[in-house]
Amino acid sequence: MAIIVAPPQLSAILKSPETLQKLLRTRVDSAFQDVIQKTNEDYIPWHQFRYVPIPMELSHEEAWALIKLGRHANLKKAPFTDKNGAPFLYWIPDGLQKDLHAVDVWARENLVTDTSSALPGREQFVIRSLMDEAIASSQLEGAATTTPKAKELLRTGRTPKDRSEQMILNNWETMQFIREKRKTHLTKNFITEIHQRITENTLDHPEDSGRLRTTNNIIVEYQGETVHIPPDCSTLSERMDAFCEFANKDGDSRWIHPVIKAAMLHFWLAYDHPFHDGNGRTARALMYWYLLSRNYLLFEYLAISRYIQRAPGQYVRAYLHTETDENDLTYFLFYNLKATKQACEEAQSYIQRKQKELTGLSAALRKYPGLNLRQRSLLSHAIQHPHETYTIDTHRNAHGIVYQTARTDLLDLAGKGFLKKEKRGKEFLFVQADKMMDKLRNVASA
Repeated sequence: MAIIVAPPQLSAILKSPETLQKLLRTRVDSAFQDVIQKTNEDYIPWHQFRYVPIPMELSHEEAWALIKLGRHANLKKAPFTDKNGAPFLYWIPDGLQKDLHAVDVWARENLVTDTSSALPGREQFVIRSLMDEAIASSQLEGAATTTPKAKELLRTGRTPKDRSEQMILNNWETMQFIREKRKTHLTKNFITEIHQRITENTLDHPEDSGRLRTTNNIIVEYQGETVHIPPDCSTLSERMDAFCEFANKDGDSRWIHPVIKAAMLHFWLAYDHPFHDGNGRTARALMYWYLLSRNYLLFEYLAISRYIQRAPGQYVRAYLHTETDENDLTYFLFYNLKATKQACEEAQSYIQRKQKELTGLSAALRKYPGLNLRQRSLLSHAIQHPHETYTIDTHRNAHGIVYQTARTDLLDLAGKGFLKKEKRGKEFLFVQADKMMDKLRNVASA
C-alpha cells in the first residue's frame, strides 16, 4: 500500500474547455466555497481530499482542480529550489496563521509573566525538555532503547552501552552545545560540526561523521518504500552556501516569520540530505538553533520531536505531500507548526502544574513546625532553585547575622532532612536534600 496517493495532474483535468467552463461556474457557488474554506483551513492534501464529500455534480478530480487554482493564486516562491531547479512554493493560509499566532502568544505571555525565571527549577525544566528532545529525535532515527532507560543514561552520566545509547548521548550533548552557540553565525563548518557531534561513534563508516557526502548511493526509505532521492552530491556545497545565506539574512524585503523560517530550514536540510546518515537529527537541531538565535528562548522548553515520534508516518507524509504536489511547502509548514503548537501546549501544562505545586509547597513551608523566618526564606529559595549551593557565609550575609547563628540554621535544616551537608576543601556546603520536596509534599497533602 502506497504511503500517499499522488494528486492528479491539473493540466489533464483542465484540458477540456467544457470542463474549464463548468469549474468556473461552480467556483462561485456558496456550497463549494465552504468546501474550499474547510480544505484550506487544515491544508488537506489530495490523499485525504478524495474522501471529502462534494456537494454538487463534480468529480473529486474536478473539485481538486478548483482547489489547486485557488492555491496557485496565493503561493509564492520560497528562497530555495528542488534538485531540478524548480522553486519550492508556500502560502500562509488562515489555519496556519492561527497556529503561528498561538505559538507567538505562548512565547509572549510566558515572557511577560516572567514564567521562565519564576518557574521552580527553571534549569531542571530546561534539562528535562532537552532530554526529551534528544531521546525522541534519536528514537525517530532508529535508536532502540526505552525512554526510561535513556533518561537513566543521561541522568547518571554513565558510558553508553551500545550505538542506540551513543546516539541519545550525542543528541543530548549537541542540544546543550546549540544553547551555548545560539549567537554563532551559520556556516558550513558549523553545520558539519553539529553533524559530527550528533553522529560521533555511531556510523558504520566513522569518516563520514561531519563530512558532506561525496557519493549518490543514497536513498531515503520508509516502511520498505523509497520516499526520497536527494540532490546530486556535486551540488551540495553550493546548496549549503545558499542554506547558510538564507539562515543568516534577516530584515530584507522578503521577511519571513522566524517560526516559519525555522520550519523551512528543517525541511531544506532534510531534503538535501547532505550527509550519509544523521540528516533528520541535524535538521531538527538546526531548527532549534535558528529559533534560539532569533531570541525565541522559550523554545528550549519544547520537545518537538516527541510529537513527531508519536506518529512518524505523518512526518514522512508531510515531506511527500510537498514533493508530489508541485513543491508546495505549505504541507510541511502546517505539520511543523502543529508539532510546535502541541509542544507549546504540553510545556504550558507542565508550567501550570509546577506553579500549582509551588503554591502548595510554599503553603506547606509556612505550616512546617520548628522553622524560623530565615530558614523558611532559604527553603523558599531552594524550592525555586533546586541546584543552588548555600554556605554559612552566604546565609550569614543574606540575613545580617553572626557566623554561629548562620551555622546553627543550616545544620538544623540538614538535621531535619531539608539540606545535605557536603565538604569541599575546607568549607562546608549545603545543597537541597533528595527528600526535601517529598517532605513538603507530605505536609501539603496532610
